[in-house]
Amino acid sequence: MTKKKIGLSRLIKLEWLNKTVELILEGKTEDEISKELEFYLSFEIKSKKSLYMTKNNIMNIWVRIPDEFQEIKDLALGIYDKDDVNKLVIHWCMMLLAYPVFSDVCALIGKITDIQGIFTTRWLKQNLSDIWGERTTLLYSAEKILQTLKYMGVIENEKKGVYKTHTFDVDDEAIKCLIVLTVIAINSKAYYEIAELSQIPQMFPFNYSITHELLHFSDLFLLNNFGGKIVVARE
Repeated sequence: MTKKKIGLSRLIKLEWLNKTVELILEGKTEDEISKELEFYLSFEIKSKKSLYMTKNNIMNIWVRIPDEFQEIKDLALGIYDKDDVNKLVIHWCMMLLAYPVFSDVCALIGKITDIQGIFTTRWLKQNLSDIWGERTTLLYSAEKILQTLKYMGVIENEKKGVYKTHTFDVDDEAIKCLIVLTVIAINSKAYYEIAELSQIPQMFPFNYSITHELLHFSDLFLLNNFGGKIVVARE
């Protein structure tokens, strides 16, 4: 089934996302964030069109989010003052929520690299088109997402058009809870087996383990016995 809105059409750098979160944590209004972010980005982006679209892409990740994701955003902001890897996970989760096309790109990369370790631009675009339909804007978005992933340090070229991935260890329990909340939010499954949650393709850059104990002692999740297996859902 063809999806409607692609949305993500510009390279996104981590430092730009960090700046946006800093403005939010300072208590700035949406209008103030928009103006200050535009001024901040203008030092790197000279094209007015590109500046406007990049700003809007970033605003959609952290500021203009659907009400259904507000709890996840609040948790993300509450645990933001962490190390660089944890910040990467936090931004990653918000991007998955904001842009289904980003989620689909990451899912495709995660699935193929789990099997063979590398992927090609051609393969990615072909499979993405099977999901979203043949659109020039989709191919442009895919290129920008690949650039973003390179800047984030989660993929790199082995040769032209061929990529391998890099992974980062995640140990912080609050960050792991954020990952689980995000996974449940972006997928249509009513529940997950606990073991599944450590093997989500969209989370391919991160090595982490979700345990029964972590979920049991959190008030964010419900644990149930289904068919003799422990499964987890949102509280």
